[in-house]
Amino acid sequence: MRFGEKQLTHWMELVRTHDDAIEAFWPSQIKSKSWIADKLEFQTYMDLPHSCVIFGCWYGVLADMLKIPVTVCVDKEAKYLEWCAKSYPVWQGCLSDYDYNIHLDGSNSPPDVVINTITEHISQEVYDKWFEKIPEGTYYIIQGNNDYSHKDHVRACEDLNMFASINKMDHNFNYLDEVTYEGPWNMKEDKPTYYKRFMGIGKK
Repeated sequence: MRFGEKQLTHWMELVRTHDDAIEAFWPSQIKSKSWIADKLEFQTYMDLPHSCVIFGCWYGVLADMLKIPVTVCVDKEAKYLEWCAKSYPVWQGCLSDYDYNIHLDGSNSPPDVVINTITEHISQEVYDKWFEKIPEGTYYIIQGNNDYSHKDHVRACEDLNMFASINKMDHNFNYLDEVTYEGPWNMKEDKPTYYKRFMGIGKK
């Protein structure tokens, strides 16, 4: 991946004007986003998508990295969407309530791919409803982790098998794997903390 002056300046403005935006550029965050970008580019079972909906878009850094021509950003937080709206159509609300028939991208067809990197942040009920509404024939990319220590992680997973099971990927998927990443420093024991991030790609 290569990014030009315009994109880098855009990101610098984001960090300069939003105190928490630097968190989107932590090494673990960049690694997880790059993982998605690499798989979209090199997985032979899936053509490069023309349209995409990113659920839990945050400040839109993943959308910027993927450069999918038609991208809709979805989040519950208005402050994230205010920034994303500079570059993308946006929708605010719970991801399970998203209506694919509103066609924010101006098309009359479902998206080629939907991306959900916040599976550990949402309840099983919300996830199930979200997954059920994915249009038939649409690819989905999901990520989660085994970090139970974060107060907002209500659906972390012990291992890759659990991730696949609770996210309805038991039998129908094209890609399923995990990577290890470094979390916050363990100040008490003065050593790094390591977690696993899981990712699955399938077709509804």
